[in-house]
Amino acid sequence: MRERVAAEGRRGHLTAIAVVGAAIILTVAGCGSAGATPSGATTSSPTAAGASASVSGAVSATPTPPTPAPTSTPPASDLIAYAATMDGNVVPVDVTAGRAETPIPADLRPEAIAITPNGRTAYVADAFAATVTPIDLTTGVAGAAISIASNSGISSIAISPNGATAYVAVVPAVQTDGVVVPIDLATGVPEAGIPVGADPVAIAITPDGSAAYVVDSGDGTITPIALPSGTPDPGIVVGGNPVDIAITPNGGSAYVMDGLDTGSVIPITLSTNPTRDVVEPAIAVVSGEAEAIAIAPDGSRAVVVGGTGANLISLPTGAQVGATISGTFTAVAITPDGTTALLGVAGGSGASPAVLPAGLSAGASGAPIPLAGEPVAIAFRPA
Repeated sequence: MRERVAAEGRRGHLTAIAVVGAAIILTVAGCGSAGATPSGATTSSPTAAGASASVSGAVSATPTPPTPAPTSTPPASDLIAYAATMDGNVVPVDVTAGRAETPIPADLRPEAIAITPNGRTAYVADAFAATVTPIDLTTGVAGAAISIASNSGISSIAISPNGATAYVAVVPAVQTDGVVVPIDLATGVPEAGIPVGADPVAIAITPDGSAAYVVDSGDGTITPIALPSGTPDPGIVVGGNPVDIAITPNGGSAYVMDGLDTGSVIPITLSTNPTRDVVEPAIAVVSGEAEAIAIAPDGSRAVVVGGTGANLISLPTGAQVGATISGTFTAVAITPDGTTALLGVAGGSGASPAVLPAGLSAGASGAPIPLAGEPVAIAFRPA
């Protein structure tokens, strides 16, 4: 398994990452990224801690691209995604034009990215330094990093539907159980951690903002957290090695990615009382080492990616639609209009780092868009 965790791309065990990065944290945690704090982003607190493409064969190898030269501002009508990459950047990707724009230096080791519902700010979580860096998406400038914890690592981040709070999954290097730390985005101040299970690697929030569901890969459970109170409910046992979770737009179901070499997708029927949530039988097989899942805006389909391919599945049956796209994929996000999935392509094994557009209806994939660093998480700016 690659030495990374997320998710929204992921999924090594963050406990190991936190141990490796502990010495780095001593000098990096709490330091701001280059650039002034952007308008509309938070400031740091110094004391607070797809797709059915008929594509056969692996994604073809291309030369490792140089860092893209500055480009003009993309037209407002263009579809823009943001890819967090292992080389410390967030790369705006103009999906309409099929090109990567100038990278935005963000963190020592980006691990996850989330964008506020108003589309103004992206928050990038760092796996080594346990910081969260805001990026003003209007100016493309990173603000001061928010220090979350010391001697820890961050695996995932999710933002509440009202845009008021970010929830960050933290795995301390000195213990197995993790915490979820809320960040007040108006002030940039982290709040007290919420205890969850072992090795939390992913978070999904219900559309109404009433609950967060945290994937505890270390003990095979999902921990529901009542929001905004932050009260955790007993863990929901799904077994295996869960690595990612996505919730349908109507809030009726969650789908959990489980497994390593050959995994599955496990549905959970959600209720207003998480103690009554029901784990259903697995519905689909993931192609290779499980990595990530994304659900279309209409809830009818999902894209699952793994170490040997990407599949489009129908919900709730899990039936595969079209052919598997061969390749080693690290992350996935679906466009706000539900027409296209953007797949993160890992470097190595005959392929260079890239993102690959793949259609959710016609089943055709576009050309890979090269990146300088391997993408670990992708997010679209809300429409």
